[in-house]
Order: sequence, then structure tokens, then C-alpha cells
Amino acid sequence: MNPVSIILLLLIIAYCVFIIYKQVQKKKQGGCGGNCAGCSGCSSFQVNDQSAKKKGR
Repeated sequence: MNPVSIILLLLIIAYCVFIIYKQVQKKKQGGCGGNCAGCSGCSSFQVNDQSAKKKGR
């Protein structure tokens, strides 16, 4: 591997770690990321549009 490939790989890994860190911090603060599989944390989402409510019934 040449140095450019190593630097690029390290940047990608650092970005992934940053994203994971931000999601953990958001979860600790009680925020919902909305992208967790099987998460029921966003189930309190309410639709304000009357036409969307009619379709759901």
C-alpha cells in the first residue's frame, strides 16, 4: 500500500468513528436518530395531515 492509500483509509475510518460518536452522543441526550433497525423510539411520530390519517385507517 502506498502512503496515499493509507491516508485515505485512515480518513475513512476516522469519519466512521466520528459518525458513531455523534450517534452515541445524540442517544445519550435523548434524541432519536431515526435510523436504528427495530427501534421504537420514533413511534411517537404523529402525522398532522388529515389525508394521511385517513389512509392509515
